[in-house]
Amino acid sequence: MEFSYEVSPKIVPQGSETEISIQGVFPENRFDPEKTYTIRLFSKVDKSEETEFQIRPNDEGILTFSSEFKTAGEYQFDLFSPDSSRSILSEHLFALGRELCGFKPFKGDMHIHTFYSDGRQSPIYMAVTGKRLGLDFIAITDHDKYEPSLEAIREAERIGLDMLLIPGEEVSARESCGHFLSINASGWVAKYRDELESYDREVNAISRKLKERELVKGLSPQRYAHAVWVVKKIRELGGFAVIAHPYWVASRRFHLDRLVYEQLLSDRLYDAIELLGDVSFEDNILSVARYQDELSRGVCPPIIGNSDTHRAENHTYGRYWSVVFAEELSIESVLEAISDRRSVACQRYSNGQMEAIGPFHLVEYTYFLERELFPIHDRICKLEGMLFMRMLEGKEVSRDELNGLKADLREIYDKFWAS
Repeated sequence: MEFSYEVSPKIVPQGSETEISIQGVFPENRFDPEKTYTIRLFSKVDKSEETEFQIRPNDEGILTFSSEFKTAGEYQFDLFSPDSSRSILSEHLFALGRELCGFKPFKGDMHIHTFYSDGRQSPIYMAVTGKRLGLDFIAITDHDKYEPSLEAIREAERIGLDMLLIPGEEVSARESCGHFLSINASGWVAKYRDELESYDREVNAISRKLKERELVKGLSPQRYAHAVWVVKKIRELGGFAVIAHPYWVASRRFHLDRLVYEQLLSDRLYDAIELLGDVSFEDNILSVARYQDELSRGVCPPIIGNSDTHRAENHTYGRYWSVVFAEELSIESVLEAISDRRSVACQRYSNGQMEAIGPFHLVEYTYFLERELFPIHDRICKLEGMLFMRMLEGKEVSRDELNGLKADLREIYDKFWAS
């Protein structure tokens, strides 16, 4: 990424003639209207697609060229001045296939704890920290508690935090049936689980139905019924059910019974799977390997990455996240994108390298965004987050400065995508 020049747009529709403009940001980088420059454009994907343009800047010193961008994927162009054989600028563009046109990338984390369960900070503190880390949306998901996520939403509205907050809860299923994230449900799932008389009656009814069908060898209907109850209850409340950390080892054993997970996968009884999160490296590798097994069987589970963080500093917050390709930053659009397999799970290693896992075309696009867009996006979000953190500390914050940062981010997005 070259900050001395502005290239717009950088994301173009595949197969459409699109005009690209280039201009210098600083006076010393302005193009001379009296000179002719050379552009060499090529596709990173299709070696046969290469074009050369001879162009002159307009009177304002802006260069423009047009191309059809026939191949989906990344392009590069090199810019040469008439008196040099070395390029003065190398830039990257991305041609989007039709299936991704109309969608924007949003970064999010939907597994976050606060001091209402086993976390360290308040819901609004975790929300503001998420903004500082470059997240566009989050869900607070305290253990078997729903109200903390609503508190975060109320507080975010009060201070004007420019971020999407989604109601959430991490529900503990009985009988070693793991944890499920209840996302955007209208109520508190664990409350119904703890009403033992009605819960036992409902679980027994599920168990009787399960006895009429074949389950994974060794799995009892009575045990599996507890997992089924949780997913059913989340969905009854209009929520989105995510299987959390499926290969987490707790007390030297897998927390989620392996047979239960196999049956959940077989029944496709989930809305998404938390593919990467706060477990050991080996546990995440097992999760990815099992996902690949599902792909080999012709099943493509919706996936996300989450931090499962318990504190804002020196933990996993910002190390695991999802990139979701949605029409807009709204709850409905984000969850629809995940359901439609337009999401990838991401993690950042200690050496700074980012890993993205999901469908190939989304992973390829995500790496382009990681190089070209997200550094700018994250820098603006960090500045916003720092101002909101000052607000939480009771200090004066300029609303004009906050509004200016929001406008800067909107302008970046407007320029990045072809209209």
